Amino acid sequence: MNIRVNIQILWITFLIISVSSCEKQSNYRFLGIDDEVISDTTGLLGDSISIAKYPTDGSLAFHENFQGWKRDGYINEVKQDCETDLMTSTVIMYRPDKPVTRVYNNIFPVTYSLEDFAVNPTCGNKVGTSTGTSEVSLGYVALQSEIYYECGGHNSDAQLNLSLLPSVSKIKFSVSYGGDVDYVGGLSLWIKAKGESGFTRVSDYSPTDPTVGQTFTVDINKKNVYLKFVPAISSKGIGVNDPTHSNRNVRIHDLWIWSIKESN
Repeated sequence: MNIRVNIQILWITFLIISVSSCEKQSNYRFLGIDDEVISDTTGLLGDSISIAKYPTDGSLAFHENFQGWKRDGYINEVKQDCETDLMTSTVIMYRPDKPVTRVYNNIFPVTYSLEDFAVNPTCGNKVGTSTGTSEVSLGYVALQSEIYYECGGHNSDAQLNLSLLPSVSKIKFSVSYGGDVDYVGGLSLWIKAKGESGFTRVSDYSPTDPTVGQTFTVDINKKNVYLKFVPAISSKGIGVNDPTHSNRNVRIHDLWIWSIKESN
């Protein structure tokens, strides 16, 4: 009996080591393995904005179109085709070593933390009508629609988190789908005020024609908030990490954030 128990323990240990090693190669990591140390009060990376420099007049605080970001999260390092280049997350979970920080209006930074994603600064919507200045513009962050990773034994966990924003009156964002669009469920917006224990889902957003894309405007009217975008659940369920079937993603092309006008 003791020999059998020891064999079982050795086998379980082997499986754990095998699963861990397959996702730790080349920065492919999964939750619980060498996670970064993040804020012990918010659970989010980067309370980075200087409140003194953030607008307080109700104006547009910033617009991000991802055109100035570095291409990231693809199996092939150099772009070959906008629609057939596969995201790393179609095969295995992907999380960068560091979050991305962008400085707006040369005065205040916003930090973005991402998982199971790809950044494409030059491609647009699936039908090819995006331009550099259209509302569904060239450039996007693609979030992997939920799939099951056989290497690791867990589901994907795609998300785009913004660091603490001093105030948000409203936001606008443009969304389209990539890959097998029939298996994409849309984009879900979540919000959390500073000091709250968890996020609250605002709603899910699905373009009328997902290959073209669509913009959505949402009133927030809150101070000291975090915003998070995740893929909405597809009605067709969860796929496995076979690139033929797991190439499915929701794309965020543009993001506009307006501040709240402070009373004198």
